[in-house]
Amino acid sequence: MTSRLQRDLEQTVESTNDSRVWANAMCRLALLSARQGESNQALRSIGKVRERFGNSLDAETAAWLMLAEGVLSFYSRGDLLASADRLRRSYGIASALCADSAKPTCAAWLAHLALNTRRFDDMIPLLREALTLAAANDHQARGRASLVLADGFHYAGRFDLARPWYEKARLHATAEGDETSVSAMLHNVAAFRTANVRLADALGERLPIEAKRAAMEAASALAYDQAIGTRSLGEYLPHVNEQLLIVERNYGDAIRQLAGIDAAGLPARVHAVHYADHATCAYETGDSDLAKRLWISALDALEKVAMDPDDVAYVCCRLAALFARGGESQRAADMQTRGAAAIAKHQELQLKLTSSLSALVTELAAT
Repeated sequence: MTSRLQRDLEQTVESTNDSRVWANAMCRLALLSARQGESNQALRSIGKVRERFGNSLDAETAAWLMLAEGVLSFYSRGDLLASADRLRRSYGIASALCADSAKPTCAAWLAHLALNTRRFDDMIPLLREALTLAAANDHQARGRASLVLADGFHYAGRFDLARPWYEKARLHATAEGDETSVSAMLHNVAAFRTANVRLADALGERLPIEAKRAAMEAASALAYDQAIGTRSLGEYLPHVNEQLLIVERNYGDAIRQLAGIDAAGLPARVHAVHYADHATCAYETGDSDLAKRLWISALDALEKVAMDPDDVAYVCCRLAALFARGGESQRAADMQTRGAAAIAKHQELQLKLTSSLSALVTELAAT
């Protein structure tokens, strides 16, 4: 199904005689295609802009083009280094050469990248810039910045503070017919709620109402994606579903979900989580040999890959439970100690992030 945003951009491409307006629309089409999982279409749009302008790119066109390339790298390959390079170049050009129409959107996407790499000190000023500079009808910049702000609050465990910003993100997406942004919002709500639920469960706290909400949100995200034809985020839903199945103690269905996930295709930072989940399910379904092989893989990933502290805590708690049940009391105790330290670090990050975002919201309200 073609979104209203796509139709409007395609109409602009066909009707305008202004080369900058044409390039802006083409780059926005590339951005949209990238977010929908249509990498080849995004590359074609980018290629048309490069072919038309060659080496005579003006500042505004260069900023939009590099922004499109950066977002494409993020969505198509999960290549954070390549994405960061293009996004920073885009933002740098927009800032230095006064490409004012592009700068708020560039700032919003850089804030998005900062959130995903947990560079919260970098994220805050970028959000401030995006939400201060963007015009009231700049729905792409305001919508993306609102979504990042909402996700930040949600990561900090404050859905109550995230909720109004999710609503702002939805309203901006709806205003310009950007269904893919609505999809991203639905996925993020489900993913962050699931992350909080699964960590609480690993720590011994059951949150059945929250788990039910997360399951409903994941189902809603899947149904919405199927309706609009977005493919870029669907690969993450099996992870959400298997973790919720573990929380529900439905290990048989969880291990079948896990068996369909290729660990090699996952970001390295979540390998340990994947293997710990799989080991838990294998142990609970009676395959202790497979469980041992999987927890060795989880331990290996835990040592070799930089991870978020909440993920470290989660993996340690799951492995500690397995070691304790297997009679390895010292290993269980070591995992518990490491998990407790990671929890403390995560909670400290959450408090700091909540404080920083709350201060930003207060500042924005006063302007």
